[in-house]
Amino acid sequence: MKRIAGMGLGVFGDVSMIRRQRGLAFVSVPSNSFSTSTNDHIDNPITLTDWGAKILLSEDSDEKASLTNTAFELWNAGKIKEVGNTQPPLFPGRPSFVKIMDPRELPQRGKGGTKESRVAMLHSFVHIENCAIDLIWDCICRFIPQYPNLPREFFDDFTKIAQDEAKHYGLLNERLKDLGSFYGAFPSHAGLWEDAQSTSHDLLARLAIENMVHEARGLDVTPKIITKYRSGGDLKTSDLLVQILGDEITHVRYGIRWFDYICKNFHNPPIDSISHFHQLVPRYFKIQLCSYLIYLINKRGIYRC
Repeated sequence: MKRIAGMGLGVFGDVSMIRRQRGLAFVSVPSNSFSTSTNDHIDNPITLTDWGAKILLSEDSDEKASLTNTAFELWNAGKIKEVGNTQPPLFPGRPSFVKIMDPRELPQRGKGGTKESRVAMLHSFVHIENCAIDLIWDCICRFIPQYPNLPREFFDDFTKIAQDEAKHYGLLNERLKDLGSFYGAFPSHAGLWEDAQSTSHDLLARLAIENMVHEARGLDVTPKIITKYRSGGDLKTSDLLVQILGDEITHVRYGIRWFDYICKNFHNPPIDSISHFHQLVPRYFKIQLCSYLIYLINKRGIYRC
């Protein structure tokens, strides 16, 4: 994957280096050319957003993952040549065998002290990763009307995140089967997609809530969950979660990177990214910021919470 010089994995990157970068490939889309998905776009995807709409509409979770891998490979190989402007559906396809409930009504999974509790927790991870595939493709497609000139590297990063989420879904789903269960054996909730709906009008809000706060909260709790699986003798699941944790750290950093880049390069005058982040989060998210995200923000002494 091509990288933008100066956009390393430090907190918020070095924006002055970003601005000096020459040859940055911007994707320009005419403002009057946005289309909704059609059967032709879905059946014969050509652009990246065609593929995104196709994946979002699929009701088969395994197919979502498989199509995501295909789209990532085609994009990375330069065989998908345009981002396109196909808009995503209002709601993603979901497998009919997964029961969706209000999160307040879900039965308690337990805290991982028993095998049954650990299987239920694993099922929730499978569901989260399946939802994450949709969230990333929605982000790729939905905000082109708001930011029609995003650099191609934005789509490089987000197709990589989508491919990671598809990989995570596949690994965890196979492990769930190994333990004698299956996706759909437990009820789930749609909380992540509800947050996506509430931020569907603003890419910066979406990045702040989904790609920064939600992902970082996962990083906060995952080490404790890994310990629970190890304590229960399930080293295979714990090793999978360690592998996934490394990918998710990168996802948070991608979110911070592009949040800062858009604030400073797509607004006139530029927006202060840290103050804007702290304005957005209370508006859409009512839980205290997790320690991992605070650590990332504080890492260079940029801000003290």
